[in-house]
Amino acid sequence: MNVDTLCFSQILEANNLYDLNYFFTRTAFVIAHKNERLETLLGVIWYLPINSPILIVTNCPETEKEELACALTRQLQHRQSYLIHQKDPALAHFFAERGVQAILGSDGKVASGKGEGMYIGALIARLLGYPEWIIFYDADNFVPNALMEYTLAMSRLFMEEYMTRSCETEKFHNVRICWSSKPALGCNCITPGIAECCTQVVSSIMTKLLAAWFDIEDRTIISANAGEQGFAMDTLQALRFSSGYSIETFQLLDLLAKALLPATQLQPAHVILQQYQAQSPHFHEQRDTEHIKRLIAESLGSFYCFQELLPADIVQQLRQTQYELSLQSCPPLVYPALRELSLEKNERFVNHYRLFEDNDTIDQEMDICS
Repeated sequence: MNVDTLCFSQILEANNLYDLNYFFTRTAFVIAHKNERLETLLGVIWYLPINSPILIVTNCPETEKEELACALTRQLQHRQSYLIHQKDPALAHFFAERGVQAILGSDGKVASGKGEGMYIGALIARLLGYPEWIIFYDADNFVPNALMEYTLAMSRLFMEEYMTRSCETEKFHNVRICWSSKPALGCNCITPGIAECCTQVVSSIMTKLLAAWFDIEDRTIISANAGEQGFAMDTLQALRFSSGYSIETFQLLDLLAKALLPATQLQPAHVILQQYQAQSPHFHEQRDTEHIKRLIAESLGSFYCFQELLPADIVQQLRQTQYELSLQSCPPLVYPALRELSLEKNERFVNHYRLFEDNDTIDQEMDICS
């Protein structure tokens, strides 16, 4: 079990930037979109590699989906862009056929929620067949040049491991971005090291659990709720997903649990968790108190999915925290890992969401939408 928190003295060091083209062409970027303005979404995508598949998973009002698709087609230069609406009946049918009924709401469509959107993005990346890494970014990034630092850092960390990996044991690799600051737009200064309340609450419990599970006393978890993160594709396919805002915390717990030694295995998996401390400030939508409380409640609920593995003092701390913050216990729904669904490459299904045809010119696409 390797847990490292790191930053780079320089993000652009020629000797440490491995083959960027190799990484970019084999990395899928999933953008979680809900009701962010088109200009904000376009700004996020502008900072992503032009030769990477871009998977925009949106839960915007269904009546606005076609307008969004045409606007993206007119303005995007990223030819490998896909727009997937969370409520698309084809997705619901796909999951139902594979026994993932829990993800469907009372209307028969995929339920709303961030975890559900990430599950969809991971599914589409898997069906593409070729991505070796997958990176998740949120669309509510108002100064998205920070994404360039995140992407370069993750390319460096993933490629360093890729160049030295061996087949001796199964490896799981997750890189999580930790923001240097979260200033509000319009403020007069940028203060480094401001941690969100949700991160403070959840990560402190995660740090104690890390010590209890692995006897690691000199590492601190600061990324339990990291919205910007990346995985080796093999890693993500082995992890389960969960509903709503629980997803980042739940998958971190599921990742750490892979390093525990089951009775049926001769050795545990090798888990690499890297927390990258970004130098760029992160500007995003400011949330109200009720939203933050919901984030904390759903994140803490993730721990109860692993209750049989939790020490008694961790359970006590969870209950005490919920009591002090007046939070209800809300364990999430859990969805099976992608590798349990026996998926194979399916270009026909994925191409249903592609914004550009291979042989179409941008002018042709603009004519279609005009």
